[in-house]
Amino acid sequence: METNYYAFIYSPGPNWLTNQPITKQPLAGHFQYMNRLEDEGKLILGGGFTDSSGAMGVLQVSSLEEACEIIENDPAVKEGIVTAQTHPYYVTVAGQIKRSG
Repeated sequence: METNYYAFIYSPGPNWLTNQPITKQPLAGHFQYMNRLEDEGKLILGGGFTDSSGAMGVLQVSSLEEACEIIENDPAVKEGIVTAQTHPYYVTVAGQIKRSG
């Protein structure tokens, strides 16, 4: 099985709480889903933008179709809290990533 990388970008959706920062959005189901993907080795990194304009992440899966299916099944996408775009991603630089917080 070939493994590829896919970047996803989340933007506020129709059910995003207006005038509320990302930390106040109803994202509990989203975080549970992302933690499961990380445990499965599919989510390489992810996080919100500090200006609360959305979030992004990188998946390591076998196909664009799989990446799109994963993102479409995110509870935050299904609930309209965010909209998503998924793109094939070519890694050219990969330094050591340190988790913040």
